[in-house]
Amino acid sequence: MTLLYIGPGMGIGSLLLVGLIVGIVLLAIGYILWSKIKRLFK
Repeated sequence: MTLLYIGPGMGIGSLLLVGLIVGIVLLAIGYILWSKIKRLFK
């Protein structure tokens, strides 16, 4: 399998997109856990 060269702009853009998606998922999980912990101590 050969890797295709996609250029610097496309590579940086795809890395940023993956980082953004991972960040959104982590924030969503954190918010769900935070709301459950807050409700537990209420």
